[in-house]
Amino acid sequence: MPNIASYKLMEACRESGCPVCRLAQRGVERYLDSQFYENVNSPAWRDQLRSSLGFCHEHAWLAVDKRLGDALGFSIIYHDLVSTMLKRLDDGGSRTRPARRWASLLTQVPEPARRLIERVLTAITPRKRCPVCEHRDELTRHTVSTLVAELGMPEVVEALQASEGLCLQHLSVALEQVRDSAAGEQLLNIHRTKLERLKAELAEFIRKSDYRVIAEGFGSEGDAWLRAIRTMIGDRRGR
Repeated sequence: MPNIASYKLMEACRESGCPVCRLAQRGVERYLDSQFYENVNSPAWRDQLRSSLGFCHEHAWLAVDKRLGDALGFSIIYHDLVSTMLKRLDDGGSRTRPARRWASLLTQVPEPARRLIERVLTAITPRKRCPVCEHRDELTRHTVSTLVAELGMPEVVEALQASEGLCLQHLSVALEQVRDSAAGEQLLNIHRTKLERLKAELAEFIRKSDYRVIAEGFGSEGDAWLRAIRTMIGDRRGR
């Protein structure tokens, strides 16, 4: 019988877009909401944020736009991060070796400007990834693992067939986890069928955009261009 993770996946298949994108995004929002509510003053989480110099662009603005954290929480976290940045600039990041990608740049810069640039670049470069990105990737791996493990269950396969399917990124992740050739063929065939249908709908949208037949109006192909974007690059973040 399907487990809770399988049921959540099948529910996500009934909504628009890639179900893995949708579940990962919901998990990220719950994670941010929980961290701001419970862990703003947690030494462990603050230490993670110091190493990553806070959140990446996507997840910082997601938290702001979705109001997953309040002004006080942001102020506490970023007061600590700005203090960390100033300390790094003062000590010159002496305990961290400069990144290799700077090597060619630094060789072209005369001393003492080279030392100054190296010190600043080292100070302002995150030493670890955004913790929310790490959490999202773990959620994605778990969801995809569930999908691959349950490909033998008719209800899961039917839900996937009825959905828009996985975006190319998550289809790739799923295929990397497949160990059974029949399951791999099944996953590939489901998505080949979806791509062929999407191609036909895009062609129909283009045909109906001609002024000579525009009076016909659009049907299901009316949002094919949006579905094509979601298929190629994944669902929109933070919506």
